[in-house]
Amino acid sequence: MNQKLKDIAGMPLQEIADEFISVAELQRRILPAPEPLAGFGEFDIFGRTIPTSVVGGDFYDFFDLQIYGIRGRIGVVIADAAGHGLAAAMLIRDFSTALRTAISFQAYYVQDTTPLLFRKINRRMYRSSQSNQFISAFYGELRLGGLLHYINAGHYSPLLFQKDGVARLNVGGPVLGAFLELPFEYQVGEVQMQKGDILLCYTDGVTETKRADGTEYGVERLEDVVRSVSSKSAQEIFDYIMRDVESYSGFEKQTDDRTVIVIKKSY
Repeated sequence: MNQKLKDIAGMPLQEIADEFISVAELQRRILPAPEPLAGFGEFDIFGRTIPTSVVGGDFYDFFDLQIYGIRGRIGVVIADAAGHGLAAAMLIRDFSTALRTAISFQAYYVQDTTPLLFRKINRRMYRSSQSNQFISAFYGELRLGGLLHYINAGHYSPLLFQKDGVARLNVGGPVLGAFLELPFEYQVGEVQMQKGDILLCYTDGVTETKRADGTEYGVERLEDVVRSVSSKSAQEIFDYIMRDVESYSGFEKQTDDRTVIVIKKSY
């Protein structure tokens, strides 16, 4: 195996290891610090990735859109690259760069979420990805007062917990990077968060966690867990979800990263 790695990469194993560590450090730098996001109005916000390997394919971030000249609004993104390991991590890095560039471009011209945002990102991802590689992503712009405009590009639908039920935020379009010419245009969704509402964004590493008999954790169990702790803070909800997922799996070894963002409108 060691010789095969050397033959493929054309460099000594120590240099391969050093390159791998460099990519891992780069990926950690593009993720936000694992602390609650402070200072955005009436919202209690927390997010974190629980990795299963040195590098992975999950990504999340928060953007203060004031740096782009847009006040009273933050951007929220969660994404998952197909596959695992180094290739997925490199694709996530390119996605992060493409997203920031597209947000800057869009803010300059229209200062609002439009299909053009993800159309530009899709073209960049198509050129960056290898065959059969793509990224699912959800991007939303949340305003003070609770109005959320979003685009869901083939990602697991975030869950909006409201007094009268749970809404799944699935308006959007196809995954990013699979098509140069899109089969249909991206659409923009809109929801209004009220006091006590909880927005939960997650990757499939949560709901596809398996126990010994192969049964998956699933979205319904995730919904039940969040309802049971809806009075808690965003970080407490996150912690409770992760404990329940670990308990469900019986601490069986998992192969996919787990990422969760919790946004609660406190008043």
